[in-house]
Amino acid sequence: MTTTRSERHVPVNTVPAQDPTGLHITLRTGSGTGSTRLSAFDHALHLAGVADFNLVTLSSVIPPGSRLEHVDTPLAGAHGDLLFCVRAEAYASHPGEVAWAGLGWCADETGAGLFVEHHGSSEQQVRGLIAASLADMVATRGHDYGTVSMSLASATCVDQPVCALVLAAYQVATWHESTPAATTTGAVPPVTPDDADTSALGDDEAGRSVSVPVPAAAQSAVARVSVESRVDTVTAADYYQLYRDAFSDIETRAVARHMLHESEFLEEMHDPRVRKYIAWGHDGQAIGMTTLTTDLEAVPWISPRWFARRFPEHSARNAVYYFGFALVHPEHQGAQVLHAMIEPMALEVMKNRGVVSWDMCAFNDARGFGETYMKLLEAYGEVTTEVIDHQTYYAATYHDPATDSTR
Repeated sequence: MTTTRSERHVPVNTVPAQDPTGLHITLRTGSGTGSTRLSAFDHALHLAGVADFNLVTLSSVIPPGSRLEHVDTPLAGAHGDLLFCVRAEAYASHPGEVAWAGLGWCADETGAGLFVEHHGSSEQQVRGLIAASLADMVATRGHDYGTVSMSLASATCVDQPVCALVLAAYQVATWHESTPAATTTGAVPPVTPDDADTSALGDDEAGRSVSVPVPAAAQSAVARVSVESRVDTVTAADYYQLYRDAFSDIETRAVARHMLHESEFLEEMHDPRVRKYIAWGHDGQAIGMTTLTTDLEAVPWISPRWFARRFPEHSARNAVYYFGFALVHPEHQGAQVLHAMIEPMALEVMKNRGVVSWDMCAFNDARGFGETYMKLLEAYGEVTTEVIDHQTYYAATYHDPATDSTR
């Protein structure tokens, strides 16, 4: 039995504007469950009244004249119509895990405003992320958009995957009338290997995917490697299962937590600052992933200021890279898949005369992973590799109360 619950926090007057010609944006929530993450997402859509639409996700800007209203009734429209929307969803797949999703927004007296969407493992985390994002976005525009409002949903997993969903429905359109709009949603055509330049991936092209050449030595195992700036939520949830399969044994092998929680993993998959290098098998399935970033603020377990002090010249050129993690599906583990993903990363760092850092627990180091990474990286140029820090964990085990002679 899976329990779900939804919590909504919507002021009575979310947007002052009452222009009858403006958009009537309806806010909807749903907390669904299913035997898979995808079916849990579909159940949440059903509870939100929008299950039979094809969703077109927007970039979170509220047009002037808009008015917002929270509703619990199904949205009118024909089966298969397009729904232009902003949405946040969160997933939990293991007993006891809680998923929180939230939309936050603010709008001025004309009804123009901004939406943000976040997800996490607690209400406090999601509220904090929403407030921080909107504060930055408002400051960037230098315009007073008024008070921040939020709508939140949560779902708790007991024995099946769950999905918490908050969706702002902008407008419904048929395929015929929406054809021009549907071609402007940010899709980017595939890039051929000869034209691929992973350095072109940035915040302004979130969602872009490029293909990079597969080394000859890896082609028997890897059909292609793609570089993604942002991965959609449903696909990211599937990747998280691959991540768990690859890292499950580390939970009992290292003192420090090396596995990201699902909410943290999904946040990283959505973060365009972190590039995802994905290896695909010949059956079309993802079999490996590595991550790389030059924005060290995107890596919560390191100190960007330390790197700025240690590598000042590289930092000034934005040429300090962090290699987040490397995973290969247990059925495909071997140097070939790792080689296919690390080569494009190493070539980029080499091109920029950069420095790339990574961390590794003693268990994986003893298994030879550190040496493998070094050999792969050293194949692309003259490289100096050094250990830049150590962490030691201590344990004091008490056996008996202290006596006078031992004090």
